[in-house]
Amino acid sequence: MIIDSHVHLTRPGYVRQRFLGGHARMAASLYNRVHKTSITPQQYVEMVRSRIDPSGEKLIAEMDAARVDVSVIFGVDWAYAVTGEPRVANREQNRYLAEYARRYPGRFVPLAALDPRRPDALEQATEAIEAWGMKGFKLMPAAGFKPNDPLCFPLYEKCTQWKVPIMFHSGGLEFNWEYGSPNLIASAAEAFPEVNMIMAHAGLESWEQCRLACAALPNCFMDISIRQFDYRINRHKFYQWLRDMIDWTGPWKILFASDAPLPTFYLPTKDWVAAIDQPQSDVEFTREERDIILGRAAQAVFGC
Repeated sequence: MIIDSHVHLTRPGYVRQRFLGGHARMAASLYNRVHKTSITPQQYVEMVRSRIDPSGEKLIAEMDAARVDVSVIFGVDWAYAVTGEPRVANREQNRYLAEYARRYPGRFVPLAALDPRRPDALEQATEAIEAWGMKGFKLMPAAGFKPNDPLCFPLYEKCTQWKVPIMFHSGGLEFNWEYGSPNLIASAAEAFPEVNMIMAHAGLESWEQCRLACAALPNCFMDISIRQFDYRINRHKFYQWLRDMIDWTGPWKILFASDAPLPTFYLPTKDWVAAIDQPQSDVEFTREERDIILGRAAQAVFGC
């Protein structure tokens, strides 16, 4: 089984222009680095808009083409503290993802995006899990909160009761990027050992912190989304990096992930699956290690 542990289903009205503009400046630069082009941030925004998927049919087709059996889907709650509520409010975005997962049984694991500082955070969380059947949460510390701040603890306590995981954005260069430090996520994981916590993007620039946390704490995991960029820039170094991560943490701590749709501009998901499934490298990976990373680790974390 192949599971993509990090996917965004993009629909009209989900993000505001301020988010797109801030993201596009950095993303266009990375796109140009990979493809040796010179597109502008505005051109990148237009590319992003072309990937809007109102019905979700594009996502299903891309999963099938890439041999992805299940995708873990979620939004991003920038609204409360960074951009203001978009046209489609955060609660409604979460509700749609839950409905979408019900529409395609067995294909999706929906997580609720939530800023724990929202006055009704626990109400939204309870509705998502108990009424809509969602399977965990996606938190974005870069919106301005630290994962180990006690203001997050009521949500973590509920996750302990519900036995559901939390996906954190980790690392990164946007907004309050330092709040996504793997060290802060590890501190939260240590305080709540019964809650599985996944560091998205393997900590990006802070991957060594992520590696140590996942090696040391049984409930810390990482996904390898956005690492398509590393693969495109220097394939050999990417495989050396992945070998090093496996040697430190074991393959059960590493989840295949794309962060689709945006990183598919660097590398289509079907090629990203192939890069892990059939690595063209003299760096060696066992068939069991590849199978665990491609799906078995995510099955254990998300219970799918």
